[in-house]
Amino acid sequence: MINYLLFILLVIVYLYAEVHAGSGAVCFLTTRPALETLDFAQELAQDATEYGVDVFIMIDDNNFNISNIKTSTNLRLLQISNQQCIYYGYQNAISLKSGWREVTSWDKALLYFSLLNSNYTFVWLVEHDVFIPSTKAFLTLHQLYSNTSDLIVARNEINLLGDASTWLWSKAIGKLVPPWYCSMVNVVGLSRSMLIAIDDHVHWLGVVPFHEFFFNTLAMHLNMTIVTPIELNTINFQVDYSFEQVLKQSNNLWHPLKSLTEQKSWRQTLLNQSLEKNTTNEFIDFETLFHHNQTMINIENYLTNLLTKFEISKSQFSSASRISLRQRFCDIAKEYQQRNVSKNVTSIIMKLADHAYKLPELRMDNFVTSKSKNHLRLEQALKENRKTIFRSLSNSFTMAELRNETNNLMTELRSEIQREFKQQQERQNHTASPSSSSSSFSSSAWSFIITSSGALSSTRELADKPGDYSNEMDDIAAQLNYDSAEAEKKNCCPNLERKNVEITDEKKLNFEHKNSNVAISHFQKENPET
Repeated sequence: MINYLLFILLVIVYLYAEVHAGSGAVCFLTTRPALETLDFAQELAQDATEYGVDVFIMIDDNNFNISNIKTSTNLRLLQISNQQCIYYGYQNAISLKSGWREVTSWDKALLYFSLLNSNYTFVWLVEHDVFIPSTKAFLTLHQLYSNTSDLIVARNEINLLGDASTWLWSKAIGKLVPPWYCSMVNVVGLSRSMLIAIDDHVHWLGVVPFHEFFFNTLAMHLNMTIVTPIELNTINFQVDYSFEQVLKQSNNLWHPLKSLTEQKSWRQTLLNQSLEKNTTNEFIDFETLFHHNQTMINIENYLTNLLTKFEISKSQFSSASRISLRQRFCDIAKEYQQRNVSKNVTSIIMKLADHAYKLPELRMDNFVTSKSKNHLRLEQALKENRKTIFRSLSNSFTMAELRNETNNLMTELRSEIQREFKQQQERQNHTASPSSSSSSFSSSAWSFIITSSGALSSTRELADKPGDYSNEMDDIAAQLNYDSAEAEKKNCCPNLERKNVEITDEKKLNFEHKNSNVAISHFQKENPET
C-alpha cells in the first residue's frame, strides 16, 4: 500500500512537471562571461520562464565589472569573494595540484546554491565549454528528470576498494570512504537534498573533495537517486566533435567545445534546419514490428532507422509520452524474447527504451559481509567526530585537530575495508574447489569476481523482487533501477581501468518488463488521455 501511494505521488509530480517544472535553476560557470555565453544565457532565461527555471552566470573574476551588463529579470550575474568561500570551506573543488587556484567558480556556485540561496529545488551547473544545441534540448532534459532525481551525471563508475594507484583516486583518501564512484561533471544536476548533503560534507571536512568523484560517491553512499541519461553520454574529457555528429544527436549536451563562436554558429544552423524540416513525433509505427510478413532483417533495419529519427526528434515528446514509450519498448522486447527473436533486435529495442527514458542507477549494498570490531569502532568514531564538528564553532581552536582526526579515521577505515575484503576472499577460496581459479562475492545490485591474477571484474545483478530490499523506499528504488548493458561506456575518468558490466538478456528483460510495468502503470491509470 505504501509503495502504491509513493508511486501515485510520483505520478502527481510528473503531472505538475508537464506544466511547470518547479523552482529550478541553471548556472553557467565562467571566469569572465563571453558575449556568446551571455547571449545564450539570455535566450535560455527567456524560454525557461514557463518551466520555472531561473538562469545564473557565476563569474570567477571579481574584478570584472557587471554593472554595465543589462539582463532580464530571471538572468542574474553572480560574484562571490574568495574569502567567503574559504570561510565556509568551499575550496579545492577542482584543485589538482599545489599552486592551483584554491577557489574557482565551482566552489562559488556550490556555496551559493547549497548555503546562500536555498530557494531552488533543483540546480544545474554547466561549464562554459559545454555545448547545448538548443534551449529546447536543455529544458526537455530538465523537465524529464529533475523532479525525480538527486544527481544527474554523465556516468557512474565504481572503484570498489578505494584503489588509489590510478587516475586521481589518491585525492579521495581521507575524504570519502570506499566504494568510490566517479563521472565527468562538466554539466551536473543537483537536487535540494543533494545540495544539503554536499554542504554537510563540506562543513565536516572543511574543503570540497574533487568534484568528479565527490558527487557520485556521496550520492551512492546516501542511497540517492542517480540518473545517467543518454543525453549526457557525449560529455567526455578530450574529444573533437564534428557538426555531423551533433546533427545526429541534437538533443545531447556536448563537452568539450571550446570555441564559443563555433557553438553559436552550430546552434543557429541547427535552428534553421529544424525549422525547414518541421518534423513530427508521429513516426513510430509499432504495427511494423508485429507484422508477420516482416523479416528480421527488415525489422532490424526499421529499428535502426527509428533510433536515428528518435535521437533527432525526441525533444518533441512530452515527459509522459517518453515514459510511456519506454514501457512500450520494454513490452516489445519482452515479447520478442519469448519468440526467440534475434538478440541484436532486442538489443536495439532496449537502446530505444533507454533513449526514451533512462531509469536510475542501481544502488550498492555492503560488500563486506561481516564487519570486524575495528570496522565498527572506526564507523562509530567517525559519527562522533562528525557530531563534534557540527557542534563546534567554525573558527574554534580545535576544529583543525578534529578535521585532521576525520582524515585519519577515513584513511584507517579504507585500509580496514581492504583488509576485510582480502580476508573474506581468502576464506571463500579456502572453501572453494581446489581447481577454482577465481573467487567472487555479490550484493543485491552488483556481483564481483576476483581472478587468480588479482584483477577485479564486476557484473550487475538485478533484484528478482522488490522484497529483497530492506524498506519501502528501497523497494521504490529497486523498481526504478535499470542500467542497460548495451549503453556505450566512455572513459569518464582518464587512466581509470573500466570494468565490464554484463547482464544476461533474459534476466535484464525480465527485470525491465516487470519493473517498468510497476513504475508506469499508475501513471497511465491517472492519465488515460496519454
